[in-house]
Amino acid sequence: MVDLDREAIRAVAQRLQRLSDDHWCALDPSCRFMANDAWVGPAGSRFGTQVHADQRELRAVLTQAVHSAHQKLASIPDQP
Repeated sequence: MVDLDREAIRAVAQRLQRLSDDHWCALDPSCRFMANDAWVGPAGSRFGTQVHADQRELRAVLTQAVHSAHQKLASIPDQP
């Protein structure tokens, strides 16, 4: 039973890593546009601040999910 759980968690960890890799840069284009003043004025400033905050949050959540899965995997002993 432990092997099945370990394999399931390994699969989850691998899937999370792929999702993280696929979505890590999802907000990069918007952040680059805002860094180049693509949208100015108070609304543009608010949007720029928000999109950068969203990028940091997305990356933090992805990092935490991958880290958590790897921690869980490491906590399950290998079957001899």
